[in-house]
Amino acid sequence: MFAQGYIGIAGIIGVGKSTLTVDVSKELGFEPILEEVNGNPYLERFYTDMKQYAAIMQIWLLNHRFRQHKEFVARISLGRIKGVVQDRTIWEDTIFARMLNRHPSKLISDLDYATYLDLFDNMVLQELVYPQLLVYLDCDPETAMKRIAMRGRNMERTISIEYLVALRDNYLEFLDEMEDAGVRILRLNWEEFHDTKTVARRVHECSLKPVNFFTKWVRPLRASHEAFPNITAPEELLKVG
Repeated sequence: MFAQGYIGIAGIIGVGKSTLTVDVSKELGFEPILEEVNGNPYLERFYTDMKQYAAIMQIWLLNHRFRQHKEFVARISLGRIKGVVQDRTIWEDTIFARMLNRHPSKLISDLDYATYLDLFDNMVLQELVYPQLLVYLDCDPETAMKRIAMRGRNMERTISIEYLVALRDNYLEFLDEMEDAGVRILRLNWEEFHDTKTVARRVHECSLKPVNFFTKWVRPLRASHEAFPNITAPEELLKVG
């Protein structure tokens, strides 16, 4: 289902999601839901050693964002808040996990990726709630690199242009999957920042558009069984004798 009043702000690292999340939430009278960068115990370690910390960090993020997700969906449904604007939705966590699994160095192994997707299925897909609208901010990776340098977070100094290029490619693939599932996407060119009131107006207009279809879940995320030749599928375990 789609949650009325649930707006997601999506985009690569450094594009400007947090700033827009706060500004648009004020315009709409919604509550901002921001990423807790300083509360992530793995993030700095991840940027230092991606191979060691990629899988456990993605699991931590999934758990943290799922708790956030359940809390604000419940508050919206009970009428305690008008709505939320969220900086990076729980759906976008799958982008990073898939990208790190596809990395030539397998920063997340096939086995760990399969485990992550099982957790995602059991947690998120059991209580499926899509955003009413997903706003995608798009900019060149080079522009994002400049913005990352300007905000000056020490832990982000190791982010490479190659990492941002791969992330943007995976975001574009993800957006196609979400549109295939019936999720409304508002794509904005964010090479230059737009006026907040204009963005809020477009968010409102796009949110009112009818959804013509809806699929029960997004599942082009799982690798094929051939990628895990040594893992027995659940249905095979039932074939005894």
